[in-house]
Amino acid sequence: MKNSFYLILFFLVASLSICKAQTTNLTPQEFIAKAKTTKNAQLLDVRTPQEWETGKIASSNCINFNDAAFKQQIEKLDKNKPVFIYCAVGGRSSKAAPILQQAGFKYIYNLTGGGYKDLANAGMK
Repeated sequence: MKNSFYLILFFLVASLSICKAQTTNLTPQEFIAKAKTTKNAQLLDVRTPQEWETGKIASSNCINFNDAAFKQQIEKLDKNKPVFIYCAVGGRSSKAAPILQQAGFKYIYNLTGGGYKDLANAGMK
C-alpha cells in the first residue's frame, strides 16, 4: 500500500512537469514564419521605450525588461495566447523567457541569433 502511494505520487509529479510550458528558441527566419502563421500571436519587444521608438514592429507591445515593474507589466498580456519575444540582439529576451514561463505563459517563442533589426531587415513590420 505504501509503495502504491509513492508510485502514484511519482507519476503525478512527473505528469505535472510534462505539462509545464517551455520556451522555443527560433532563428529570425523561423520566428517570422511562426509568428505569421500563429493565430492570436502576441509580439513582445523587451527593449527600452527609447529603442522601441527608433524602430518597432507595429503590432508589438513594448515592455522594458530592465524596468523594475517588468513582472507586473507582463501580467497585462494573455497567458493563453502565444507570445513571441525579442530584443536588440537576444540577451534580454533570453532572460525574459523564463520569467514569462514562471508567470504561467503557455506558449513562448524566443528570437535567438538576432534581434529587432534582423526582423525589420527581413520585412517584418
